[in-house]
Amino acid sequence: MRAPGFDYNRAQGNTSALGADIHRLLSNLDKVKINGTGRWLACCPAHNDRSPSLAIRETEDGTILVKCFVGCPTVNVLSAVGMAMHELFPRRNNAAFRTSKRPGERWVPRDVLAAVAREALVVMLAAEAVRTGQVLAPADEERLAKAAGRLRGAANEVGCHV
Repeated sequence: MRAPGFDYNRAQGNTSALGADIHRLLSNLDKVKINGTGRWLACCPAHNDRSPSLAIRETEDGTILVKCFVGCPTVNVLSAVGMAMHELFPRRNNAAFRTSKRPGERWVPRDVLAAVAREALVVMLAAEAVRTGQVLAPADEERLAKAAGRLRGAANEVGCHV
C-alpha cells in the first residue's frame, strides 16, 4: 500500500538531470516515508515486509543507495521493482570526460614521477656510456632521443617550455 498523500515529485531531493531515477524507485515501493533530505524509508519489496526496513538515500551526485536492514541483497530489491543495478548510478555526461583538465586531474602524480624517472634513467645510462668513451648504437641513440622527447613533453604539459 502506497503512502497516502505522498508527493513523489516533491521527494526528489537533489536529483539532477543526469542523476539516477529516484522517482521510479520510490513510486514502486510501499509505505514510503521521508526520513530527511534525500532520504526515505519504505517496505522492502524483496521480502514480506510489514513495516519499513528499507533505507533509500540519494547522494549529492545523484547516486541512489539502497539498504535492506533484514539483509536482502540490493539486486533482489531492485529486481522486485523491475530495476537493475546500473539504474542506481547517475548517467555519465561523456562530454565532461572529454574536456581538457589540468595536469593534476589527468594523471596520478606517482605514475608521472615513475615515468619521468624511467626516462631519466635512460638519459643517465647513455651519458655514462658516452663518459666512458663508448659509442652509442643506433638503437640506443633512438631510445635516448625518445627519452628526451618524452621528458620535454612532460615539462611542456605542466607549463615548463624547454
